[in-house]
Amino acid sequence: MSDLNEYKCPACGAPIHYDITKESMTCHFCNSTFDLEYIKSHIIIPVDEKLSDFDWVERSRYVWEPYEPDGLEEFTCPSCGGTIVTKAFYATAKCPFCRNYVIISSDLDGDIRPDKVIPFKVPSNVFLEKYTEYISEFKNVPREFRSKDVQKKIVGCFIPVWRYSCTYRPEEQFDISVNHYPILANDADICEEVFYSLLPFEYSDSEDFSESYIAGFSASRYIIGAENAMKSTDSVLQAIYNEESGVKAISNKTEAEKPLDTGRKMDRLLKVGLNKYIQNRKLSYYLVPVWLLDITYNGEKFTYAMNGQTGKMRVDNVPKKSKAAVWTWLIYPLLQALLIACAYLAVKRMGMGVIILILVLAFFISVFNYYFTKSMRKKLSEKRVYFKSGRFEEQKVWSINDFMIRH
Repeated sequence: MSDLNEYKCPACGAPIHYDITKESMTCHFCNSTFDLEYIKSHIIIPVDEKLSDFDWVERSRYVWEPYEPDGLEEFTCPSCGGTIVTKAFYATAKCPFCRNYVIISSDLDGDIRPDKVIPFKVPSNVFLEKYTEYISEFKNVPREFRSKDVQKKIVGCFIPVWRYSCTYRPEEQFDISVNHYPILANDADICEEVFYSLLPFEYSDSEDFSESYIAGFSASRYIIGAENAMKSTDSVLQAIYNEESGVKAISNKTEAEKPLDTGRKMDRLLKVGLNKYIQNRKLSYYLVPVWLLDITYNGEKFTYAMNGQTGKMRVDNVPKKSKAAVWTWLIYPLLQALLIACAYLAVKRMGMGVIILILVLAFFISVFNYYFTKSMRKKLSEKRVYFKSGRFEEQKVWSINDFMIRH
């Protein structure tokens, strides 16, 4: 219970949340509105702040790494007393009974507290409008994609991101720097392809982290720690450098020169610790806003997303509804009707023994007919057929190369 916090309305005591349009805290019950400065000064949420000289790079080896991402935690809702069960990496949780979001302060305190947060700027109705506009471009779309329940599946999420800068400078002729590269710190809710399709975020518009910005939204903490995030990026930089340095060396040599043993040079660089060559490291921890819509159809998940700050949309494939699968629903009743008609004619013209034999055969044929058509429907429904979408195919997925500078 002590790990949970909730912003309460000073007027009526009901839960309040961050209103995107008003950029303030709003109560749905009494319609009261409070600016963030008033909330920060009048509603005290106990937090354990990081030290003023805290540095993620220096402290990365000592900061607590996350627990198992599949673990579950159980809390008691401070509003209704209901039981909340949530995954261990979530920093907020929604009560299944009163539907209110609570803040899990233990995932936002001390050395694991985010440095900055980018508030939502674009409301969910804009995301819904763009999604509906995209889906309306196609005909014969499955019901799951055009149902009114789609709106209920839209979730506003704060995604944890490491913002990393460094320079890889070995004893060679050039070096590579990466500036403000966003490293996805939790891919449980959003995969890398989707996240890097939503870039860029405007980090200049970020705010010092406060729980008030995430009140009423889903938020998670990092599951990829600072040290692992830097190491993985450093390794990519090293691999890119080794590849490019070999190409440059070969292209610059004259015909009279001896062939360069590029492989031996790469082996030497790989054997030396990365820390020797990585310089000017800077790391900060952000929460960034994303609207997410996940739709499952025939066992396949389709993800549509929007950058909650800029309104940039990420679309997914749209599956076609198989007309052949619809026709299989007619095969079974038609065959059954034909079988009944044949049995009726046989009863009128033949003896009792033949009638019993026909009925037994009719039963087994009916069973076969049922499972055959059921199998056909399943195979046809599992066939992956998509609409051709230029928007989906032309989407840019940002990579580390977009943040690199070569000297």
